[in-house]
Amino acid sequence: MEIMVCSKPIFRMGGWEERTEKGRRRKAGEPGCSGAARSVRRAKAAVRDIALCNPMAYFVTFTLDGSKIDRHDMQPITRKLNAWLSNQVQRRGLKYILVPERHKDGAVHFHGFFNDALPVTDSGTVVPPGGGKPRRPRSKAQRAEWLAAGGRVVYNLPGWSLGFTTAMELYGDYSTAVSYVCKYIGKDMDTEGSPEKIGGRWYYSGGDLAGPEVEYVNIDWWDIVEEDGVYQFTVEEAGAAFAILRKGPI
Repeated sequence: MEIMVCSKPIFRMGGWEERTEKGRRRKAGEPGCSGAARSVRRAKAAVRDIALCNPMAYFVTFTLDGSKIDRHDMQPITRKLNAWLSNQVQRRGLKYILVPERHKDGAVHFHGFFNDALPVTDSGTVVPPGGGKPRRPRSKAQRAEWLAAGGRVVYNLPGWSLGFTTAMELYGDYSTAVSYVCKYIGKDMDTEGSPEKIGGRWYYSGGDLAGPEVEYVNIDWWDIVEEDGVYQFTVEEAGAAFAILRKGPI
């Protein structure tokens, strides 16, 4: 459960709307802030909601093989990716969230979460105990030693034919992994220094995904901000402060 409270009564139930000075209708609950910042924040919130409402099994990375597809052109990438994802959803019941990111050379790859619907194969590499880049153990004995000490097996997704994949079973604090993926949203900048929506989308998601249940209640600001673990921030454009409190197992 996540509780968000504002220092001003800005949240409105459906059926209400407010006009801005320029005449654009502001949606219910929308703070008045810059378009780019608001878009990024909404995308991160949407990805977080999807991930927390649909516990996933693997953290995945998808890269593209330049000999099979133009790694810089989002039009064919998006077409091929969407077709493959849709096929896996229909045939195997895949649930997924993917966020695009650019390499330094401009090529695109993806990070995100999958459920356990797809077959995986052992890549032969292991993230050693304590972390670091995946490595191939020198022997079966070393592999067993690493795994016993907390190393993590790196898997591949054999169904992806346009490049390379890694899949690692999620463990530990799931919400931390969700926050890690959210950091990729808006990370890349366009030529004008604004957050780049790669291919016109902040993220991809699909499958039989559950959504959050939203309820509007009257809660006193101080009842929330005095709780342990509360996160606070201000939105100057809205002239308001916000506090977020998460409760219960995530």
